[in-house]
Amino acid sequence: MFTLWFMGRPSAGKSTLASRVEDRLVAMDYPIENLDGDDIRKHLHPDLGFSREDRRTNNRRTAYVAKLLNRNEIPVIVGMITPFRDSQEQARDIIEDEGDFILVYVKCSVKSAENRDPKGLYEKARDGNIEKFTGINHPFQEPLNPEIIVDTEEQSVEEGGDHVLSQLETRGLLEEQLNDDYNISITSSEEQKITDRLKNLGYLDG
Repeated sequence: MFTLWFMGRPSAGKSTLASRVEDRLVAMDYPIENLDGDDIRKHLHPDLGFSREDRRTNNRRTAYVAKLLNRNEIPVIVGMITPFRDSQEQARDIIEDEGDFILVYVKCSVKSAENRDPKGLYEKARDGNIEKFTGINHPFQEPLNPEIIVDTEEQSVEEGGDHVLSQLETRGLLEEQLNDDYNISITSSEEQKITDRLKNLGYLDG
C-alpha cells in the first residue's frame, strides 16, 4: 500500500496533478482517497494557522490519517504545500509504518506560479496583505530526495500523470486491477502466478 504526497509551492499545480492521478487510479479500480490540503484544513484542522509549528501539526495530523487508510489497504493521495524539509521527513516517518511513502515534488518557479495564481494571492502577499505566504514572506525548502519530480513548467498535466504512474509501476507499487464479467478482481501479478501454475501443470503451452 502507498501514499502519494504531492508537495510544492502555492499554484504549482499540485491539486490539478493529484486529481488527474486520482482519476487514473480510480479507472484502474483502486479505492483511492484524495486528502486535498485545502479540504483537510477546512474540515479537520480549522484551528490551525500558518506558522511553522501549525504547518508542522497540519502535516503530522494528515500523515496520521493517511497511515490509518494505508493500514486498511486504501491507497492515499495528499496534496499539500509541505514547505519544510523536517515536515516532509516527518510525514515519511509516520506513514512508512504502514505503507510506502512517495514524495512527489511538483516543481514550479515562483514567477510561473504567480502568473497562474487564480486568486492573486502572490500579489497580495507582495503588497503585505497576506502574512507568512509560502515563497514570498515565508520559507519554502525544496525536498532533497523526492521519489518523483514533475516540472509543471515543462510537462503538461497529462504528461505529469503519466510520469507518476510510470514511476509507481517501476517501483512495483502499481498493479492494474483486472475485472471479468463476474466482477472478480485480480491483479496482474496474481494473473501471472495463475498462468505460470497452469503452464507447470501442462494445461497451457509454454
